Amino acid sequence: MASAPELRFGPYLASAVLGQGASGPVFLAQAGAQQVAIKTLTLAATLPAAEQADQRQRFLRQAEVLRSLSHPDIVAVLDGGERNGEPWIAMELAPGTDLSRYTRPQRLLPEPLVLRFGARIARALAHAHGHGVVHRDLKPANVRIDLATDRLKLVDFGVARLQDAAVTRTGVTLGTPAYMAPEQLTGEPADARTDTYALGVMLYELLTGRLPFPATTLGELLRAVAAGDPAPLRHWRPELPAGLDALIAQILQRAPGLRPQNLLALATELERWALALQDSSHA
Repeated sequence: MASAPELRFGPYLASAVLGQGASGPVFLAQAGAQQVAIKTLTLAATLPAAEQADQRQRFLRQAEVLRSLSHPDIVAVLDGGERNGEPWIAMELAPGTDLSRYTRPQRLLPEPLVLRFGARIARALAHAHGHGVVHRDLKPANVRIDLATDRLKLVDFGVARLQDAAVTRTGVTLGTPAYMAPEQLTGEPADARTDTYALGVMLYELLTGRLPFPATTLGELLRAVAAGDPAPLRHWRPELPAGLDALIAQILQRAPGLRPQNLLALATELERWALALQDSSHA
């Protein structure tokens, strides 16, 4: 963590740089006894004015979207504003590390823990969807966990959208391609079912250490998705139950209507499998 010059964001005084986010530096800041993360948007001077305005509006909309959400597993937005014409958002500090640390074959988490995390993410998404919010960039790097305290936070709704025609534009692809649903990859408007697909990609990766469709370019990914279904979970992990394999395959269906439509019910099913795997390991 690098020290930061004394920058003030409303009532918050930045003391260190936590890291470099997709939109700009993220600062550790404080107001009285309260510590927060300040997410900033750095606007490139070379961008056309219209694109700068679009980025500023999208960033400020993120704050508006997240303020409408109140869930223990979704990072809370506390404040927001502009500093020298560039917007910022104050958020609660997210715990620990992100789940991408546990996507490598040699670092996989125990299966029951993966499925419980999946259930918590599904419930957090159900809460967001209930408020008309689609995350659009769900991936392991956007889930922060602290194993010691069992804390989990879904973060970075940087491309989140309210589900209305005014803010969803066909043909605009936002998000991380490897975790995007087939319809999202082709530029169709994202809805709750695209987040469900991304959750399926995450679970597949956390259970196998591999992406369902490994690719190095967007074109290669599009061809792989169009060519057929991913290798079954049990191709990589033959010891896993066939029923769990079938559930993950359903979440990864190319047709949105064939994926689980109720994330709360999916969460319950993931918890059931977590308990079953835990019991079998103790048998």
